[in-house]
Amino acid sequence: MNPRATRQTQALNIDGWFIDILPDFNQDDPEVTTYLIQNSIWWLHEIGFDAIRMDTLPHVPRTFWKEWASAIKKEYPKTTILGELFDSDPVLLSYYQAGRTGHDGIDTQIDTLFDFGLFGPIRGTFAQGKNVRDVAQVLAKDWLYPNPNVLTTFAGVHDMQRFMSENGATAEGLNLAFTLIMTSRGTPLIYYGDEIAMQGGADPDNRRDFPGGFLGDTRNAFDAKSRTEEESRVWNHVANLGKLRREHVSLRRGKSLDLVDQEQQFVYARVSESESAIVAINNDTKPASLRFEVSMLPVASSILSSSQWDDAAGMADALSVQDGQASVALPPRSAGVYLLKAK
Repeated sequence: MNPRATRQTQALNIDGWFIDILPDFNQDDPEVTTYLIQNSIWWLHEIGFDAIRMDTLPHVPRTFWKEWASAIKKEYPKTTILGELFDSDPVLLSYYQAGRTGHDGIDTQIDTLFDFGLFGPIRGTFAQGKNVRDVAQVLAKDWLYPNPNVLTTFAGVHDMQRFMSENGATAEGLNLAFTLIMTSRGTPLIYYGDEIAMQGGADPDNRRDFPGGFLGDTRNAFDAKSRTEEESRVWNHVANLGKLRREHVSLRRGKSLDLVDQEQQFVYARVSESESAIVAINNDTKPASLRFEVSMLPVASSILSSSQWDDAAGMADALSVQDGQASVALPPRSAGVYLLKAK
């Protein structure tokens, strides 16, 4: 994306074998481009995939991505293309999302991206105990993306050690990470095993077998009776969040509004026509009492005048609203999800 780059400086990134084990296709050769396009379309035709997960976007010329993705969209317009760009900078990530023409005159046609910009703060905040404000500051850069609402959010994938193998990681912190990605903008991705707090170091240890499902396994974590107490706490929390997200459109597609942005407390709302969801996170190791304005939310005046709402996530106390001001007490390392009806 560097407007000052020349072919010889770009070559450092797009030419040569990938990590010295995968050969490099020459997408500048029209026959290679045609082969790769036809191969992708063949797979879509034969198998009927709904989406393509495309690896390592910046190691291929952007001219190819435009031609490749445009050809796929012409044949299969409903196919979603998810691109991977392992970088924490939203400026670089957003440059590859469809709906934006770069300085090179190219719109890649890549529908969405893994949100590696948010991934780092998720790990730092909820595994290592750093400030939750780091999460808010990344989300504040959503204006860079043509469509931040379709970014793929995650607490871990196969490219790094698992959340629970980070220094300082706890099940409570993992549940906070899941609360964020299941109630924020974007499409949540859960890496298998994280829903039961599996550990795993660097690749390939992060890809160890899930406990259960195969003959000879000593236990079966698919069965609730076989899970440990910690595994059950995380699994039950994720299952509840999934249910809430499925049942409440505000958590899937609502507009996002930040209500509290402090070092270790973060409160935001997801607003739809039918309801407003308030998510309050306390990442501190001590309790926190918060008071904040909610009069801007499109809910009934009776709700803003005086009402009380239970935590749908089951982690925190009820949230009280009085004269347009909300107040809530949050235990250490906890979060609450409050669903306020529009009428």
